Amino acid sequence: MTLLTALLRSAYLAFLVGYTLAVSPLGLLWGGTAEGPPHPVPVAVVQRLFVAAWLAIGWIALEAAVAWLRVWLEARDRRRSVPVPPPPAT
Repeated sequence: MTLLTALLRSAYLAFLVGYTLAVSPLGLLWGGTAEGPPHPVPVAVVQRLFVAAWLAIGWIALEAAVAWLRVWLEARDRRRSVPVPPPPAT
């Protein structure tokens, strides 16, 4: 179940990063120039939404990293708990 959670969080994180980059007006935010038709939303509002999106992405990335750490630790504990068979008698 932990592996499934880690996989789902990682997939959601990848989707969220891709979607945020796809819909973000990066030229408008980083260039500072507003070319083309007038924007119905002020640039300051778009910038705040952009920051909020990246904060959410950072939080989900942290959750995904913790989930993968739990998967790794559980696998390591499982490997350590397997009894070692005694050597064959000669």
